[in-house]
Amino acid sequence: MHFSRSLLFLLFTCLVSSSSLTIIIPGSNLLPNPHVLPATTHATLTTLPSAGKDHILTTSLTRSLTLVFRDLPSSPESYLLDIHSGADYVFAPYRVDVAADGSILGVWETFRGNPWDNRGAEKYVIDVACEPENDVVVEAKVVGQKSFYEERSKFSPMSLFKNPMILMAIFALGVTFGIPKLMENMDPEMRAEFEQHSRSSPITGATGNAMSGGGFDLAGWMAGTASSPVANADGARGSTTGREAGGPARRRA
Repeated sequence: MHFSRSLLFLLFTCLVSSSSLTIIIPGSNLLPNPHVLPATTHATLTTLPSAGKDHILTTSLTRSLTLVFRDLPSSPESYLLDIHSGADYVFAPYRVDVAADGSILGVWETFRGNPWDNRGAEKYVIDVACEPENDVVVEAKVVGQKSFYEERSKFSPMSLFKNPMILMAIFALGVTFGIPKLMENMDPEMRAEFEQHSRSSPITGATGNAMSGGGFDLAGWMAGTASSPVANADGARGSTTGREAGGPARRRA
């Protein structure tokens, strides 16, 4: 049986498997210029340790901003791809599955602290049509920039208005300087009524009693354990009136 050249080429390409992995670091919003990455930037492929096999593969960053793993081991393994750039940037981790012949089955984003089967976005999956691919290329993803020092908070005048004590002081100043202005522009009848209510209020009576030496217990009155200053004032007026009424009668007797 004779095979044509095209059929032999197709069979040959189906037998060729991808045995290298290339990671490209493109520019992004977090990393506009990838050339600022330090020369110590490197990538690792880590798997579970087993007898007679190296469970950590390492490659360094090239001048073309690529990380290349060549001649992957010919054994069915599942690797964790990490990109380390020192104290600068944080890259997303990836899951890389390798077949028994060293070909790459697929590359997916993965998540730390989650089950290994919890795969993220797909970066590469082998084509069932067996297209010839000698090198699998994926792009790295920058997820953030490392920061080890907390920035000092800057002074802002608006932060003063977030303090309750400052707000209370401003309100007190507004009442102190605002009420006299309102009293000046108030109608005479309304002003007289306001002054009358102010004199008969418990707080005003308590203040006057305390200033005159009456010893009114304001805290006890607010707690409900002491009598009202208005009631004390009425009682005092009643007792004074009784003594005044009874005085002349005793003198006549």
